[in-house]
Amino acid sequence: MSPRVFIFLMVVTFVGIWIGDVVAERFAAPGMERTFSVMVIAALVVAPTAWLLERLGYIRKENVELGRKRSPGKGQGDGGAA
Repeated sequence: MSPRVFIFLMVVTFVGIWIGDVVAERFAAPGMERTFSVMVIAALVVAPTAWLLERLGYIRKENVELGRKRSPGKGQGDGGAA
């Protein structure tokens, strides 16, 4: 996923939470009921968007690499022991 797609999905999430808050404020009691309502409404907005982005090829199911790949020869020579 490119940074541009991540930011787009983050904005969609913010909009989904905002829509969920507006709707839940009118129809749900404060507390866990309102929190759960916002969560469900936001999921109904974000999940189809993410599914569509995956179908269009912007999100790919691959291994997650959170950092740079290290070559086996570099790094600490003692196996990471301090």
